[in-house]
This record gives sequence, structure tokens and C-alpha cells, in this order.
Amino acid sequence: MLKQTGLGAIVFYVADIDRTEGFYGETLGLEITRMPGEPGEAGGADWLMAELANGVSLVFFQMEGKRGDSPVIVFDLGEGGIDAVVEGLASKGVTIVTPVSHAPDGGLTADFTDPDGHVLSLHQGADKAR
Repeated sequence: MLKQTGLGAIVFYVADIDRTEGFYGETLGLEITRMPGEPGEAGGADWLMAELANGVSLVFFQMEGKRGDSPVIVFDLGEGGIDAVVEGLASKGVTIVTPVSHAPDGGLTADFTDPDGHVLSLHQGADKAR
């Protein structure tokens, strides 16, 4: 049924929308758009959206939710350089869960968390320089 579809959005429930905006916008460098909340929906609070290059949107709502239930987001490092990216994240105080290690496809991977404890992952193809 879903064979011909692509990923369109990934939704996170976060504890602090401002902290989330800072992390994804300033720390990770994504372009974040703050959207005005609609009265009666999610408490009328603002929400955030980041459009990624491949058409996938990351969406963030401030509301109660069990951390860790969200799917893991994998950022593909098409240009390589995973070691430098991980070092840069660590220098900004980001918790590195899994250091750079070999991925099942022969590439490299590393996992880290955002301020709400969601695990995010980096992937670098085997054909890319470290």
C-alpha cells in the first residue's frame, strides 16, 4: 500500500519549543519556520517546521508526549566529513550516544540526542571521505 510513497514529515512532541528552535536552527543549522498556533489546536501554541532538501519536513509541537517514541531521523552526509560533524556537535554540548562507527552498508554512522532525548543519527556513505 505504501510502496510508492515517500516520507513527507516527521513529527516530534517537545517539552520546550524555544529550546527546540535553538537546537535545530542554531546548533544543527536547519532553516526553521515558526508557525502560529491555531486556537484550540495543541493549546494554540506556536509550532515549528523545517523543510529538508529532499522534501521531508520536520515538525515540532510543544505538548506532552513520551520521549523516545518518535522515529529516529537519519541525516545523510552526502559530502562526507562525519568525524568533523560529530566533533562540532560535541563541542556545542550535544550528547553523542554512539560515536562514529561502521554502518551495516559499509558506510559510517553516529548517533546523538536533541534536548528532549530524541535520538538522531548521521550517516556517511562508504564512498565519501571522512
